[in-house]
Amino acid sequence: MANGFKVFSVSEVLTAADVNDYLMEQSIGIFADATARDAQITSPIEGQFAYLADSNTLFYYTGAAWASYIGDGDITGVTITTAGTSGLGGGATASSGAFSSTLTIAPNSATSATVASDDIVLIGDADDSNNLKKTTAGDIAGLASAGVSLGLVLALS
Repeated sequence: MANGFKVFSVSEVLTAADVNDYLMEQSIGIFADATARDAQITSPIEGQFAYLADSNTLFYYTGAAWASYIGDGDITGVTITTAGTSGLGGGATASSGAFSSTLTIAPNSATSATVASDDIVLIGDADDSNNLKKTTAGDIAGLASAGVSLGLVLALS
């Protein structure tokens, strides 16, 4: 088993052991799958790497077993849970890919607050492809003095 690397001298004989230790064990072999890897690397050494084409995964030998170099993620699924006051609905468990939930705003469930003129208000603009926009409470107050009537306004701070 080689440790580190070897600097070869001019005219030095390259032995089969040197090739196995320095070129084979310290390179990253590419294999079709774990079966092919295990058939060709019968005595892996700690720190040796191998790439498996079937899973596009890089493995290293720990001294006892092959382990994924990146490691397995610990997230196996995401669940959106809802409570009566959370405003979220329609959640589901997802183990991969995208999932969605709906945010429902219930104005009668909101607590009261003192609105400052620089507080930001979110607007779902129904005349502009329902794009989400923002303005300030001060800008809305300015509209009222200009004679514009307002419906439901939610101020978020």
